[in-house]
Amino acid sequence: MRHNPHLIAVLQDNLRQLRERHNVVGLKTGTEIEDMDAHEIALMNEICVGAGLTLSVKIGGPEARRDMRDCLSIGVDAILAPMVETVYALVNFVDTAKMIMSEAGKKARLAMNLETATTVQNLDSMIATNAFAELSQVTIGRGDLSKSMNLTVDDEEVLTVTRHTLARLNRQHKVTSVGGGLSVQNIGQMAEILPAARFNTRHVVFENCEVFGRNAAQNLTEGLYFEQALYEAMAQMNPAREAFYRGRNRQLEERLPVLRIRRTAVS
Repeated sequence: MRHNPHLIAVLQDNLRQLRERHNVVGLKTGTEIEDMDAHEIALMNEICVGAGLTLSVKIGGPEARRDMRDCLSIGVDAILAPMVETVYALVNFVDTAKMIMSEAGKKARLAMNLETATTVQNLDSMIATNAFAELSQVTIGRGDLSKSMNLTVDDEEVLTVTRHTLARLNRQHKVTSVGGGLSVQNIGQMAEILPAARFNTRHVVFENCEVFGRNAAQNLTEGLYFEQALYEAMAQMNPAREAFYRGRNRQLEERLPVLRIRRTAVS
């Protein structure tokens, strides 16, 4: 990846504006479905640091040691484990992360994804563990959760399970975030009825507050435009992955409102 200080500075400025105007509190990425390597994660962390925000990284699995070491070396704020469905997976993740952090002499906050009906069923047993107490955040991935329930992401039953699960997590004083299937069409309803502290797209994290909710669709739109600008910049700095970034931007176009002439981080 070719380091381009100008593109990075523009992205940092754009991110600062999102923080000040659209309730953005951080970025997220990962080595799992996000498919980012250590160089791309380091770039996103640099953008976050310059904008005064933090980066959370979803690793490849509860015991993805190489990913954990890379995250600690880069200095990310939080390490998030996917597919933590059982007490065993949770304890394994936390024990492994604590061991890796002790070896590296560095720390990061720990978080987990709740993304299947199995996890929901096992949540009380997980809450009862010391490992759960070590977590700072739980993110609910509605996309995978709905698939595990054989339902669509906006099905009323998925919404009900998400709302009830958030209530259980809030009683444990965990930071909660909801992602998966968020769109300009549904984010207003989500902000109104889900007691989540945050919402997240693939790469942008919003604070779910009264100000956010008053203009939720526009706030989400600006976050998605930032994601597009991020991929455009990455395509310039990492031509070997240009097709991947372009594909991600085509997916984003399907989630955005009517196209407009927009600001871009690579102009």
